[in-house]
This record gives sequence, C-alpha cells and structure tokens, in this order.
Amino acid sequence: MVTVTTFPEIVTTDVPLAQRTSFGIGGVAKQFIQPRSVEELAEVVGFLNDTGTPYKILGGGTNLLIRSREITEPVLHLGRMRSMRFNGAAVDADAGVPLGRFITECGVAGLAGPEALAGVPGTVGGAAVMNAGGKHGYIASMVRGVTVLYGASLRTLPADKIRFDYRTSSLRGNTVAAVSFALKKADRAGIAQRRRSILAEKKLGQPLKARSAGCVFKNPPGCHAGQLIDAAGLKGARAGGALVSPVHANFIVNAGGATADDVLTLIERIQKKILKIYNLALELEIEMW
Repeated sequence: MVTVTTFPEIVTTDVPLAQRTSFGIGGVAKQFIQPRSVEELAEVVGFLNDTGTPYKILGGGTNLLIRSREITEPVLHLGRMRSMRFNGAAVDADAGVPLGRFITECGVAGLAGPEALAGVPGTVGGAAVMNAGGKHGYIASMVRGVTVLYGASLRTLPADKIRFDYRTSSLRGNTVAAVSFALKKADRAGIAQRRRSILAEKKLGQPLKARSAGCVFKNPPGCHAGQLIDAAGLKGARAGGALVSPVHANFIVNAGGATADDVLTLIERIQKKILKIYNLALELEIEMW
C-alpha cells in the first residue's frame, strides 16, 4: 500500500474525485498520487508493481464516470506531468499535457495537425489511448511514438507498432507516460483560422460549456448515436440531475447535483430503447470506475 510516507511530496489521502472530472461526479480516492515527471511516474509504478498493488490512471477526467464510492486502489493523477519539448516539426509531450494547451502551443510554433482536435477535452495521453478525433482528423495520424511503462521500465513504441481504431487503440490497458508527434510546418494564421472554424462548428452542435464526459456512446457503423437517440424521443430525457442534452443527444450533462446513479439510469434507458426500436446495442464510449 502507498502511504504519505512512501512518496511524501506527491501522495495525499481521501481526495474527492468529483472536482477532478468534467462530469463533476465521483467518489473519494483513498490514495491520490501526482507524479511530477515521466521518471517519477516510473518510480511509483515500479513500487506498485513490486508490491502487487493494482492502480488506476486519471488524466483529465473528461471521458470518465466515477461511481460514488471509495476508490481503494491508488489513483495516479497525471495532471502535474506537463512538459513539452519542440525539435523542429517533432514534439514530445508528457501524458498529462492538456490537449487544449498542446493544440495552442503547436499552433503558435507553426505546426499543423493538432488544430483538427480543437474542442476535444482531456490530455495528450488519454487522447492517444482512445485515438481522439473526428471528421476533421484523428490523433493517430500525428503520432510518431508512445512511451509506455513495462514494470518500472520505459519503452517507446513506434506508431507502426500501435493499432489505432475508432475510439480505441492497442495502448488501452497500458500506462502511457509520454507521446511524440511528427507534425508539419505551416502558416500560423492558417492554423489559427482552421482551429477557430472547427471550434465554432462544435459550439453550434455540442454542449461544450455543460458538465459532461463528452459523447456517451460510440457511433454504430453507418450511423450516429446522437441521431438515433434524438429520433427515439430521448433528447431532453432526465433522471435526477442528469439530462440528455437538448443540444446533442449523445451527451448526458450534469444539470445540477447529478449522481453517477442518475447518469447510469439514463444510459440504461437509452440502451434499452435503441435496442427495442433499432435492434442496435449501443456501446459505451465513456469509461466507468
């Protein structure tokens, strides 16, 4: 077990997790560990592996629903791992770098590609694991390599050894420490304009300012989950403080005081109705603890 004496500068106890998630929902972490570097993360993970201690990784908390319970496994929060390194058109970023900051700093450096992810929340590490993106582009097209932990050892996997699919990758289940990117030099003004255009489009069709975990369900082949949910008459459906967004039906938002049970009630209601009407089983995109 990790205690405050094991890593005194980075371990705290009994930390509420609701404030660490975009949903604003969650239980309490008995041990909350915040490594400050890739090397410190490796040291902590090595200790946990040596002691046979399972753990959870928390990045931006933007694609996550945490039930209202005590999290007994140590929670490794990567929010203090924010180093970025530029070398021409190559960029290395710690897993905890916020995606918005990554997009901004690449744009300022005249490096194109990341602006395609404008409006996507979360961190660089989480974005790589779930192959974040959409119609404007996916992060997989920019990744040069990903540094993961094997025990206490760091190993960089080249992009061609990683399988990227829709909303997932072969990185799932691994502890990602850093991501390296191969980008392209471009006109700063053009990059900024594309980013503004993508953000404006998303603001019209997504509840970006609401407390949510993004799209709840993956799109079934050939159709959009939000359109199915809307056509089923579930846009605006409510359970306690959880609401199917009137802006985009594939978003469940915390309209005030929502609990994990409220969200789960709506998820089950949606899945049952879509299965009944369309004979389709909607698959969750969000993670759950």
